[in-house]
Amino acid sequence: MHTDQWGHEVTAASAEAVEALERTWMSYLGLRLETGDLLGEAFEADPEMPMASLTRGNFLQLFSFRAFEGKIDQAIAGAEAAIGKHGGTAREKLHLEALKAWRAGQLRRTLEIWEQILLDNPRDVLALRLAHFLHFYLGDSQNLRDSVLRVMHAWDETVPGFGFVLGLKSFGLEESGNYAPAEVAGKHAVEINAEDAWATHAVAHVMEMQGRHRDGIEWLEGLSGNWGPVNNFRFHTWWHLGLYYLETENFDKVLELYDTEIRAESTDDHIDLANAAAMLARLEMRGVDIGDRWAELGEVCARHMDDHMFSFHDAHYIMAMAGAGRPADVEQSLKSMAAAAEADTTEGLIFKQVGLPLCRAMVAFRNGEYGKVVELMAPVRYQVFRIGGSHAQRDLFAQMLAYAAVRDGRFDLARALMSERVERRPGSSTNWRWYADVLDGVGDGEGAAAARARAAEALAA
Repeated sequence: MHTDQWGHEVTAASAEAVEALERTWMSYLGLRLETGDLLGEAFEADPEMPMASLTRGNFLQLFSFRAFEGKIDQAIAGAEAAIGKHGGTAREKLHLEALKAWRAGQLRRTLEIWEQILLDNPRDVLALRLAHFLHFYLGDSQNLRDSVLRVMHAWDETVPGFGFVLGLKSFGLEESGNYAPAEVAGKHAVEINAEDAWATHAVAHVMEMQGRHRDGIEWLEGLSGNWGPVNNFRFHTWWHLGLYYLETENFDKVLELYDTEIRAESTDDHIDLANAAAMLARLEMRGVDIGDRWAELGEVCARHMDDHMFSFHDAHYIMAMAGAGRPADVEQSLKSMAAAAEADTTEGLIFKQVGLPLCRAMVAFRNGEYGKVVELMAPVRYQVFRIGGSHAQRDLFAQMLAYAAVRDGRFDLARALMSERVERRPGSSTNWRWYADVLDGVGDGEGAAAARARAAEALAA
């Protein structure tokens, strides 16, 4: 037994092996490109360290690719064999049970185990960060916040990784609507480490939700020089910058960012694909010619048409495949999704109740069947949070519902939806422009003119 820098006993052959694993976890917290290489170093130091195999299995789960299931099973088997041969701590055995539950699709059980670990081991950075991920993709904003707040009693400036935990705290506070303390925590984290991409992005979310678009541009552009060592998540921070420029109606800049940063590489990481699909859809709803950009995206998404790991991912994959004009792929994906919706898993029920109607609505939207979009989306609009993602990301679907209601001539519904939007985000020029279109539709020319004036004010602010 050896002790890591957070005070946990670790089953390992040497202190050097534990230190290699510590570097891996710190790199994971920092979303660094080198994380996989560092994990390799931990295995070189001790190929039979249980937590190394468990870390590998969890990292593979994060990709959300069906193709990795065999490798995940190997990681589980490796951890079981190591614990059987060398023994293992109670914490390590719980980590094994959590990974097995995740592999089986029992996401609530997985979180229960991680939270159990954190009660006794509040400095377990692996359990803390993984729980943050899964609370996020189950749309549980309260536990996204409280999972971190529950362990803060064990953290201060003297504990390695404190800044990264502040970044998690910031994002949890933001997603639960606690904007002022979220900004304080996030900026403190960035003061500790200017390369902390998660904390940087958490503050960007605050500014997005508050409609502080020019503040957001200044914040992100001022820190963008620090994102070189960051993994694919750096594309997501660029996506946030694109959202700000979208709100300032600088569409040429958004397209430039799409080509040079957001989709600079033709990757198949699920976050990258969601970034790109969501941005193209937003641009199209604003009447921007996006050229043939759907083609590349749809081709990559088609590789994962049958993965069905999270409804959030699938909604974006379907969007891209439909946008690229790949009806056979769309049909196949919806067919296998219906089968996944019958599985006895946490996500199976979400697919059945929310994911499937939402994905079918994405197809209808692409086909110009706006009445069908409304019929599919309106009944689940207050359940969309269950697919996960942030408020900023899920707002795309709210925009699509309002857009479809206008295009289908359902002006009473559209007026209600846009009234919601301008009240919640009065600083959005797009919201006011769409509201003006709706008011024109119901014959309120005076109100429409006033709404267009508000759009101009928002744009000039």
